[in-house]
Amino acid sequence: MAIDAGLFWRRLSQLQTCFKSEGHWRKVDAISILALDRSDETSFNKSSACFLHLFGRELPGSLLIMVEDTMHIAASCTKCANLEDLLHRKPPSMENFTVVIHRISMHSDVEIVCKHLIDVIRQSRGGTRLGCLTKMQHSSNLSDSWNANLLKAGIDKVDVTSLLGMHMSTNDDYAQLCVRRAATVTHKVLKHGTIRLVEDAFDEARPVTHEELAAKAEDFCENPSKINLKIPPGPLESCYFPIIQSGGDYDLRPSASTNERFLSDDVVVVSLGARYKSYCANMARTLFIDPVPQIQNTYSVLLDLRRRCLDVMRAGFQLRCVAEAARSFISEKHPNLLGCLPKSLGFGLGLDFREAALILNSKNPNLFAPNMVFSLSVGFHNIPLAPAEKAAARGSVRKLSKYSILIADTVMIQGGSETPEVLTKHSVDWCDVSYFINDSSDGQRIVLESDGASVQSVAHGTARSSRLRDRKRGFQEETTCGNRKARQAELMQQKIVSKREEAQHIHNGHQRASSMLSKVPEIEAYISTREYPNDIPSNEIYVDVEAQSIFVPVNGVPIPFHISMIKNTVQPDPDRNSTYLRLNFFAPGQPLGKDVVPTTTSVIEEHGHSSIFVKEMLYRSHESRRLTAAYRMIQELRKRFRQHAAKAAEEADLVAQEKLVKMRDQRIPRMSDLTMRPFISGKKTTGTLEAHTNGLRFISKKHETVDLMYENIKHSLFQPCENEVMVLIHFHLKHPVIIGRKKTHDVQFFTEVVDASVALESGKSAMYDPDEIDEEQRERHLRKKLNDIFKEFCKKVERVSKHYQHKLEFDIPYRDLGFHGVPHREMVLIQPTVHCLVNLTETPFFIVELDHVEHVHFERCTLRATNFDMVIILKNLELAPISINAIPMGELDGIQEWLTDCTLTYTAFCSAAKFDEYIPHGFISHGRPGKQAWLGRA
Repeated sequence: MAIDAGLFWRRLSQLQTCFKSEGHWRKVDAISILALDRSDETSFNKSSACFLHLFGRELPGSLLIMVEDTMHIAASCTKCANLEDLLHRKPPSMENFTVVIHRISMHSDVEIVCKHLIDVIRQSRGGTRLGCLTKMQHSSNLSDSWNANLLKAGIDKVDVTSLLGMHMSTNDDYAQLCVRRAATVTHKVLKHGTIRLVEDAFDEARPVTHEELAAKAEDFCENPSKINLKIPPGPLESCYFPIIQSGGDYDLRPSASTNERFLSDDVVVVSLGARYKSYCANMARTLFIDPVPQIQNTYSVLLDLRRRCLDVMRAGFQLRCVAEAARSFISEKHPNLLGCLPKSLGFGLGLDFREAALILNSKNPNLFAPNMVFSLSVGFHNIPLAPAEKAAARGSVRKLSKYSILIADTVMIQGGSETPEVLTKHSVDWCDVSYFINDSSDGQRIVLESDGASVQSVAHGTARSSRLRDRKRGFQEETTCGNRKARQAELMQQKIVSKREEAQHIHNGHQRASSMLSKVPEIEAYISTREYPNDIPSNEIYVDVEAQSIFVPVNGVPIPFHISMIKNTVQPDPDRNSTYLRLNFFAPGQPLGKDVVPTTTSVIEEHGHSSIFVKEMLYRSHESRRLTAAYRMIQELRKRFRQHAAKAAEEADLVAQEKLVKMRDQRIPRMSDLTMRPFISGKKTTGTLEAHTNGLRFISKKHETVDLMYENIKHSLFQPCENEVMVLIHFHLKHPVIIGRKKTHDVQFFTEVVDASVALESGKSAMYDPDEIDEEQRERHLRKKLNDIFKEFCKKVERVSKHYQHKLEFDIPYRDLGFHGVPHREMVLIQPTVHCLVNLTETPFFIVELDHVEHVHFERCTLRATNFDMVIILKNLELAPISINAIPMGELDGIQEWLTDCTLTYTAFCSAAKFDEYIPHGFISHGRPGKQAWLGRA
C-alpha cells in the first residue's frame, strides 16, 4: 500500500512548526522515535501511533530523528524503497526541509547509522537533550546500539510522550473522517449487534455467558457485513475485547475485562470500541431489566450529570473543568452519590485508544481545542441497593445489593463556544434502555443443570413444570379470584359515589346550563322582500337556485319555501286537459327521515306546537311544459342540497391541519414499500412513509400524499408480526382527516409477510419435506427482519418528534392478554394496549379507548355456555354500547383480571340486559331504577 504523500508532508509541516515554537517540547534539541519490532512487542503503543500519524503505517524496527530543518529515517532496505517516493513528491512549501533516508542491511550498518545520527543531534541547537519515548523499553539490534551510543555520547533523554500525544490530538480532515466512521461502526455494532444479542437471550430464555456475547460483538466489529453494515474499505478491528457485565459485579474502568459468568436479567453494562484505519471510537450503554424506581431515579441523575459535563467541554476550557463540574453538581444535588462517582470521566481518543495527556480528571490543566476527540464516560460505581428499595422488584434485581451505571460516548470538540458533537448517536432515553420482562407472580428462578453445576437461567417468566403448576393452580386461582372480587367491590362503591355526586352537580347546574344553550340558527333565505328576484312570475312556480328556495303562487302572490322544508315532489298522471304537480312538506306529526338536516328538525321541534305548517300543495296547469320544467329543477335543487348537506355533515368535525415542514437538518427516516389503509384510490395504495419536523408524510407510487401531524396523533401503535400475516404501524387521530373522499380517524401502514390466502396443492406432503422446512425458515427470518425494520423506524420517529418538541410514543399490544371475539362480522384477536383495546389486522378497525369506558358488562355467563358476550358502556351515554360477541368462556377470568388492573368495573348476567331501560337515566338517579338498582341484580 502506497504512502499518502500529501498527508505525510502536511503533518510533517505541522510537526516541524510545533517543534520550532518556543515553550514547547521541554527545550529538547531533537526528537527520537524508535518503532518497536513486532516480534518483541505486539500491543499498540505511542511509537506505533507516531509512525501511523506521519506515514499511515507502523514501520516496525525503524528509527526517526527530528531536528529543526531535517528528518532522518533509519529503516530496512524494503521500507526505504517505499519511503523514497516521498522525496520526489515534496510540495513547494517544504523546500527548506530535508528528509534523509538511511538504509540498514547488516549489523555494521546499524552502528554506522547510529553514530552518524548522534553527530546530527549534537549539531542541533545545544546538542545535549533528546526528546524520546522513555517508557518504551524493548530489545533489538537497532535499539540496543542506539541506546549504547546515546549513553556513550552523554546525551540526556527527555520524555516527550505526552507532548507528542497532545500534538496528534488535534485531528485534521482525514482523521475526523476516520473517527466518524469508527464511531458509526461502534454505534451500529452496539445497536444492531450486541443489544440485539442481549435481547434475544432474554426473549428466548437462553443462558449465555458474558464472554460469548463479547466474542460475537468483537466479530461484528471486525466483520460489520454480518449486521448488514456497509462502510468504505479500510482496516477495521476492535479497539479492545468488548466488556459485558451484569449480576452485581461491575468495573467501570476502561481496563476492565469480561468474565465468564452468565448473563443476568438485572443491570447489564455493555462497552465496546472500533478502530477504523487505526483511529478509535468508544461507547458504552447500560441496560436495565425490570428496574425498580430507585434505579430509574439514579439513571435520570446520570443523564443530568452527562448534560452538565457536555456543557463544559468547549474549546478553551481546561480538561479538569469536566471533573470539577461533575463533583460540584453531585455535591449540591445528590451528595449521597458522590462516593460512587469515578475519579476520571473519560480520556482522549485518536490513534492511541487512551491518550494519557488527555485524561478527564480534576488535575489535568490542558485545554480543550477544536477537533479534539474524547470518550466521555460518566457513571456511578457500586451504588448500594437497600432491601426496602427492591421489595417489589422482579427477576434478578431482587438479588442485587449494589449496581453500577455507565454511559460513554465519542464526542468531538467544536470551535467557538459550541458544545461538543456526539458521534455515537445511540439513544440514552429511559424507554430505550429499560425492559420489563418478568412476571410479578414468578417468584422462583429456573436452575439449569450443566456438568454438575447449577446455572441460573436468564429466562423471564419461564414456565415451571406442568406438575408444579397443577399442584398450585387451584390455590392460586382461588386466591386471585377472591382478591379480584374484593377489588371490584371497592371500585364499584367508588363508582357509585362519584356518579351520585356527578348527578347532584348536574341537577344543581341544570337550570343555568339550560339558559346557556344556544339555539340552532333558523334558515334565512331572504332577509326582506327586497331581496326577491325581480323576474318572478305571478302565477308560475319559480326556482331560485342561488338562494336554494322555491317560489310558489298563492292567490297570485309568490311565497318562498326553502328547499330543506320540501319532503318530496310528485307529478301525478295528467288527465286530458291538465298536468299536476304535488309538493309535500315536512310537518309536525309525521316521521322524519334520517337524511333530514338538523335545521329542519329544529324548526319543527321549536315551532311545531305554536305555528301552522303547510303539509301539501297541489298545482294544476293546462301547459305541461312549465310544470315539468319546474319539477325537474326542484328535483335537481333537492339533489344538490342533499349533497351539500352530506358534505357539510362529513366535514363538520374536521379541523384545519398545519402545513407539513420538511426536515432538512438531518437524514429523513423513511420506510418504503408500505401499504396504507384506508386506500387513497384504487384497490391498493403502496408507497413510502417519511418522518419530518412536525408530522409524517406518506407518498404513494402515484405521487399522492397524505400528511399526519404529530399533534393530531392521539395513539400510535406498532404491532409486530407473530402469528399474523402482516406487521403494521397504526395511528389513531384526535381529529379526522379526509382520505379518498372519506373521513377517517384511523390510518394504518403495513407490510404483508405472507399472502393472506394460500393455494393448497391437492397432493399430500410429507411431514419432513425439506422444501416446506426451508420455506418455514425463510418465513421466520422474514418475520424477524420486518419486525426489526418496523421497530427501528418507530424509534427513529420517536426521536425526531422528541427533537422537535413533540410527544409521540409507540405502544405495542399485549398479545398474551389478547382474546378472540366478534366485534363486527368475523372472529378476530382483540388485544389490549396501555390506553386502548384494539384489533388492527382486520377492517373495519376496532379501537376502544379505555379512558372513554364507563363500565363493562358480560352477558350469557352460564356454566353450560361455551362463549359469552362483552358489552362496553361508554362514558358518553349518547353513544350506543359496543358489543363483542362469541368470546370463549375460558377467556373470562383473564379479561376480568385485566379490567381490574385497569380500575374498570364490570358485572355479569346470565342473560342479555336491556340497556335502553338504564342508560337514559344516566345509571344514577334518585327514586328511579339507575345503575345502583341495576347492579343490585348482578
